[in-house]
Amino acid sequence: MRPQWLILPGLLLFLFFNIWPIIYSIYISFTNANIKNFPPPPPWAPEELKQAKPPPDFVGLANYASILTGPASSGFLGAVFWTLVFVALSVPAKVALGTFVGLLMSSDRVVGKPIMRALLIVPWALPLIISVVAWRYVFDPTYGVLNQLMYAVGISKPPDWFVNKDYAYAAMVVIEAWLAYPFIMTVVMGALAHVPRAAYEAAYIDGAGRWAVFTRITLPLIKRPLIYASVMTAAASLQFFLVAFLWNFIQLYDRFMLAYGYYWAFGSPFREYGLAAAVLTMSALLISVFMILAIRLAGLMRGMYES
Repeated sequence: MRPQWLILPGLLLFLFFNIWPIIYSIYISFTNANIKNFPPPPPWAPEELKQAKPPPDFVGLANYASILTGPASSGFLGAVFWTLVFVALSVPAKVALGTFVGLLMSSDRVVGKPIMRALLIVPWALPLIISVVAWRYVFDPTYGVLNQLMYAVGISKPPDWFVNKDYAYAAMVVIEAWLAYPFIMTVVMGALAHVPRAAYEAAYIDGAGRWAVFTRITLPLIKRPLIYASVMTAAASLQFFLVAFLWNFIQLYDRFMLAYGYYWAFGSPFREYGLAAAVLTMSALLISVFMILAIRLAGLMRGMYES
């Protein structure tokens, strides 16, 4: 038996559980699949059921026209816009926070670094549902810590972080930064471990300050790993969904691309699966284009530490 045949079972499972759902979802996006005609009855179903629930019809690009120029275009294009705003706000926040904490934890002056590092990766280690529940207590309009502080400083009507769409969206930015900074921190700490100490010693001997050392030595030497981490976390922000779903899906479904697709599949009255598949297919295409452009523009295909 040729060794290549040994990968056949795994390859078949990969194709079945990964490639086939993608292909089938794309196919559904070209149909009028909804709760009335999808899923179609199996071949062994009674004839009465087959007649009562006919298979979905092929509608070509009608779903794509609807989300780009038709009735659903305002919702989809708005979700794309607010998703990009979310990326523009959350990525710099988590990169800055993760870089700062990574630099801090790489310093020799920090006492108890093993314990501190373990505590700082808690957002990464906790199940997402626990993190969201904890943040719901922080942002609770009546009993939350944040609003209680606002009451204490004289703000008589602090915002409702659940019902108000804009404030809920702002809360998503804060939570995303908290959830993702451990990833940036870990990348920065790993990159700093390869920075030669002699470079710092020479800089301090020459009288360079901390800011000059950071901008002239540290940042250039960790630039490529940091760019890689930034691109990866930006792609994750483009796929932001579950936190918004657990927070208040009704208020945030039109602020994120994947949430908007989920709405058409499971939140709309007739469950427009074809339209939802078109939304999610377009979202996947946009994310793929972003990744390709980001990788090419950042030069991430070259060696990690090439200039």
